[in-house]
Amino acid sequence: MDESWRVLEHLRLWLPGGALALLAAGACAALLFSGNPSIGRRIAHVCSALAGAAQAAAGIVGLSGGTLTVAHVRGVLPFTDILLQVTDFSAFFLLVIGAVGLAATIYAAGYVKAYEGRRSAPLLHAGMLLFIAAMAAVVMAGNVFTFLLAWEVMSVVSFFLVMYEHERPGTKRAGFVYVVMTHIGTVFLTIAFFILQHYSGSFEFARMGQASLPASAQSLVFVLALIGFGTKAGLVPLHIWLPRAHPAAPSHISALMSGVMLKTAVYGFLLITLHLLQPGPVWWGIAVLAVGANTALFGVLHALGEVDKKRMLAYSSIENMGILFMGIGAVLVFQATGQKAAASLALAAVLFHAMNHALFKSLLFMGAGAVLKAAHTANMNLLGGLIRRMPWTALFMLAGSLAMAAMPPLNGFVGEWLLFQSLFALGFDGPATVLRLAGALAVAALALVGALAAFLSVRLFAMTFLAVPRSDEAREAREASLSMRIAMGLLAACCVAAGVLPFVFAGSVQRALERITGISGASSILEISPAAVGGGTGEIAPAAAGLLILCGLAAAWALARAIGGNTRTVRGETWNCGEPLEPRMTYTASGFSKPIRVAFQRLLMPSRVLYADRDPRAPYFAKGFTYTSQLPPLVENLLYKPAMNLLVAGARLFRGIQNGVVQSYLLYLLATLVLILVWRIWR
Repeated sequence: MDESWRVLEHLRLWLPGGALALLAAGACAALLFSGNPSIGRRIAHVCSALAGAAQAAAGIVGLSGGTLTVAHVRGVLPFTDILLQVTDFSAFFLLVIGAVGLAATIYAAGYVKAYEGRRSAPLLHAGMLLFIAAMAAVVMAGNVFTFLLAWEVMSVVSFFLVMYEHERPGTKRAGFVYVVMTHIGTVFLTIAFFILQHYSGSFEFARMGQASLPASAQSLVFVLALIGFGTKAGLVPLHIWLPRAHPAAPSHISALMSGVMLKTAVYGFLLITLHLLQPGPVWWGIAVLAVGANTALFGVLHALGEVDKKRMLAYSSIENMGILFMGIGAVLVFQATGQKAAASLALAAVLFHAMNHALFKSLLFMGAGAVLKAAHTANMNLLGGLIRRMPWTALFMLAGSLAMAAMPPLNGFVGEWLLFQSLFALGFDGPATVLRLAGALAVAALALVGALAAFLSVRLFAMTFLAVPRSDEAREAREASLSMRIAMGLLAACCVAAGVLPFVFAGSVQRALERITGISGASSILEISPAAVGGGTGEIAPAAAGLLILCGLAAAWALARAIGGNTRTVRGETWNCGEPLEPRMTYTASGFSKPIRVAFQRLLMPSRVLYADRDPRAPYFAKGFTYTSQLPPLVENLLYKPAMNLLVAGARLFRGIQNGVVQSYLLYLLATLVLILVWRIWR
């Protein structure tokens, strides 16, 4: 027993550090072998795959509990060190980073071959490894300096990855908006951390969590953290970078950004609100709940208005981040009211859905990349019929779409199931009428978002893979390479396993829940088991619900075979009143979602343009019509553009001060000196 424990401790110590070393070595190899990029790429991918496996293993081993110092470099600056630690809480996110990083590396082995002719290809390979290493360092940071350093490296490296295909229209603007917004968020985070340091007297998170802050300082740190991490998470109205940056990056980078990088914001916000700050007032949770609900509804509605597959998935990520922050809001409300068991359930819902979203959104971005590479377009109006050309990609995308729609027995169902139970607990058991009303509204919002997400999933799969091809590119598409299919298959299998075996997850996060909520055996309240359970917050377990559905489908199939076993099947073309079926007769992605846009047109305010192509010789008879519809960027038009116009006007006003005349500058100095003297005398 002692020998096994010693081996476990060695694994906890060496796996995370070894993973970072492998990522650094792979990045260096990709750059050193730039003269022979194929060798550098292979070395980089092998190092990245080993590092991903090591990170996933480190996360699993780290969930056993306790805090372990991986690296402590002293004397970097006079006031701080570089400190990397793995706790049971950070180990969960390290597991997610490793799993998705491994899948992205396998996927990239086939995907990046299209970039081999570029001189900048080694930078793409090295950038992916540095990006994964920076995200891992963020969740392992043990003090403020290490956290901000890793956070900044993660932001800068991801900016260059977004800008990799800078020749494409809109990519440079996407990178510019991203780098501006992420650094605005970093400013707020830096201020929040320095306020915590002022009251704790230390830059280490362990000591910060023991400090006692005044109520006003706690609320200020909370607001700063919500803005800072909300910017990285894509919360409305701080989301404007996300629909631009994620589609602009190469697809395996988009999978990492949407599936993993956004979760570092969730980790950081939970770190501050649940570990570094004491339980706050109820309005904290209500505010986060409201922001999350607004973000979720905004994201799913705008996703339904997009025809670009990657941009649609980016808006879907905004929706899921809103769902996660709804869960965090419930956690904060339950903590403020002393309902520790309910807080544990809500936190479990947040962690499980964070993992679920990382799996199925990475899978969907990889599938979108495979379709883009095969059909050379991400416009769903020009796709269709790909299930015959790309059957494996279609199968894996179907799994991801069902998970995104929260259909059992996929993993998306379990996370939303737990979140629904948490919000129902708030609606029925809230200690005040206002909280019960907030819980009821949150349940209604989540139900609406869930229904729209299911509609979005049907639209994504059907418009891409079903019906007939609507372009020559779709007709000539070819199946993705073997490595890309393996990566998507691994993620699809994980989506199924996490949905069928959620009780494994419950045991893995038990220590993290116990440490944060203070409840012994916290995972037992999840009531997740292979069989149905009664009482408490639910009558049947998600795994049991999925099993019942599978049994029902099997019974229906057997009944159909028994009744119609002797029936002869005749295959023919779809009936079209005797006319041949043409691609222009099928639904497009725009037409499929138009009822939703019409129903929510007061919120979305879509713009429509109908262009008639007329012959000047016969102006009364149009040769054809072109109809376009798009959703305007309302937040940018109503908030950011007026603010930018005001800023530019102010800059023009102050530009007149800098006239290049030395006498004017001396006059400014004299006026400033007089004002200071008057202020001192008056004081």
